[in-house]
Amino acid sequence: MLVLLAAILIAAGSSFYFLVVQKPATPANNLHYSTFKTEHGWGYDILVNDRIVIHQPMLPGKAGFNGFTTEQEAGTYAQNVIESIKSGTHPFFGQKQTQRSGVSSAQSK
Repeated sequence: MLVLLAAILIAAGSSFYFLVVQKPATPANNLHYSTFKTEHGWGYDILVNDRIVIHQPMLPGKAGFNGFTTEQEAGTYAQNVIESIKSGTHPFFGQKQTQRSGVSSAQSK
């Protein structure tokens, strides 16, 4: 199950990179996010114009299907992903990104 989740995250990241990051014609101001409630917490979508390019219904890099605890936590995480993309770096997932987003490890468990 963990291997499948890892494969999905890699495929999503690769697709995102080839569809969005490598297109210099995509204006950065068209990159935004929206949060949504799930039965397991909160998630977020990263959109270019109105097209979803990342759909994140659960905590990335964590086992299980738990979402973010609050809408604010999901929004903070999404904003950090957007900042990574705008700066030209590949967004990363897991403990390092959680620390960068200002979410403590106690909050993200």
